[in-house]
Amino acid sequence: MPSNILTVYRPSNRSTKLIAKKVREESNELEILKLPNNSRSKSKHTILLFDSFQTQSKSWAIFPKLASVAAYFTHGPNELYRKVTEVCWGLINGVAYLHGSRIAHRDIKPDNLLVDQNFCLKIIDFDIAMLVKDEDEEVDDQCGTKHWMAPEVEKKLRHSPIRADRWACGHVLLFLLDNLRTEDKPLRAFARNLEVHDPKQRPPLSEWRRLSTLLLSDVGNVGDVQNVRRAKASRPRRGPMEVDDDNVRPAAKKQRL
Repeated sequence: MPSNILTVYRPSNRSTKLIAKKVREESNELEILKLPNNSRSKSKHTILLFDSFQTQSKSWAIFPKLASVAAYFTHGPNELYRKVTEVCWGLINGVAYLHGSRIAHRDIKPDNLLVDQNFCLKIIDFDIAMLVKDEDEEVDDQCGTKHWMAPEVEKKLRHSPIRADRWACGHVLLFLLDNLRTEDKPLRAFARNLEVHDPKQRPPLSEWRRLSTLLLSDVGNVGDVQNVRRAKASRPRRGPMEVDDDNVRPAAKKQRL
């Protein structure tokens, strides 16, 4: 592991391994990680901060020790293949939650995505994350990892960190689907829209996570946001939907007395 990350354990429970990460002085990682803990609404798709402490010169953050999505490509691709759709929707919901909390991650890639024993995805590494006012706020610095940065970030242009996150999310989704040879039309259509070149045409993740698989399947492979919206507006009105963190399902019919 990198020199700033150690495997540790609590003296009272030596069987459970944890991760201790050294936090850079100029990073806001600890402050950002504490925001979900202090919020009423939390997401199971962002890493849980177990604890933090200060030494004479450094701050340390303590996290659970889990396997990364990138590691599964090397050591357990078959296991990941069986859960790829679940992992993809975990990424969508996790990034949507961050953006809803006005947090731009700025380094979304397989190495920064962990999964627990149930393949529930956890987003980690908020070292260069930042709080923003809204998706229109722009910055001019280049942050992220080569091959996982949006085009406007690669070119060092002024850009919206939120919209750059959307591109990276779509890029990771297509990477997972292509490399694990998974043909999921709704997810592919979604990912292609996130990866469009014009940042302003990338749809908010919160808008898409509420659409049912049936709605996207009706549109087909086109994957065009405007087509999806037109199809939604023109179709006959259906019954209400119940939405939880990861699933959309028809609401139970009420009995008429």
